[in-house]
Amino acid sequence: MPRPDASQKDCSKTPGTTPENAKANEEAASIASYIADMSDEMAKLASRCDMPMLCYFLNLARAEADMRARELGGYPIDRSA
Repeated sequence: MPRPDASQKDCSKTPGTTPENAKANEEAASIASYIADMSDEMAKLASRCDMPMLCYFLNLARAEADMRARELGGYPIDRSA
């Protein structure tokens, strides 16, 4: 079975500013923020349980989700607490 061509769909481009696209971007930013928040919580758990590689990858996922949320117009998450 042939592998799908990654060039067929570029997920890094944000759609235009039509009302439908604005709503989709808002939803995607919200989901990305949620993923970032959950990744942060799981990274803290992994750190407490002495799982450094898992903690690293979860923090990498958090950083990616935060970046994507900001690109889509979401608000940054304050995790200082």
